[in-house]
Amino acid sequence: MITAPSTDRGRATVTRILEAACVLFARQGVRATTLDQIGSAAGAGRSQLYHFFADKADLVADVVGFQVERVLASVEPSFDTVSTADDLRTWCANAVREHASSIDPIRCPIGSLIYELDSTDHGLARAALKAGFARWEQAIANALGRIADRGGLRPEADPTRSAAGLLAAYQGGMLLADVHNDVAPLRHALDTALAATLQPAPRQRPSRTTARTQPDATH
Repeated sequence: MITAPSTDRGRATVTRILEAACVLFARQGVRATTLDQIGSAAGAGRSQLYHFFADKADLVADVVGFQVERVLASVEPSFDTVSTADDLRTWCANAVREHASSIDPIRCPIGSLIYELDSTDHGLARAALKAGFARWEQAIANALGRIADRGGLRPEADPTRSAAGLLAAYQGGMLLADVHNDVAPLRHALDTALAATLQPAPRQRPSRTTARTQPDATH
């Protein structure tokens, strides 16, 4: 962005532009979306677009940053409450359940963008995306560190490396779940990552019940 808005009206205009671009990029892709389409959807003229953004690449970089903050505003707090192995298992189970119930064709707004950004035209956007995933990975690593403090990690599991593996399992699992139209690949990917990271869950002892002798049936 070459000109940051200084008024409420300007900030509202920029927000409309970014939100319109997010929708169009998700629907038809970054390359196929024109500035005129974004302006029309946002109710903004080309002069307004070029007042705030130097060109399309500049706008794309801000859209990526906008999406990153939107996703991480939900992701980071969700991991702040993860302190035990059971907490992490619950997080993964909820992720699978939310994926299964979602009707949004774009499951991860920032994960889907990587295929749209080439390194030559969208270097700033890719840098913003990389920074966003680094924050996501760090949130997981922090949670795994708390779990390790409670003895919940396998001895060979390193929080930083395991965080990268868990995030990769989540992103890859979502992709395959969408390909197969079945949530099972996501569940299997997360279960595999958890098994490699966490100490096995303690087995529940069977409850003591009074054995009842059933009389033999007579005919």
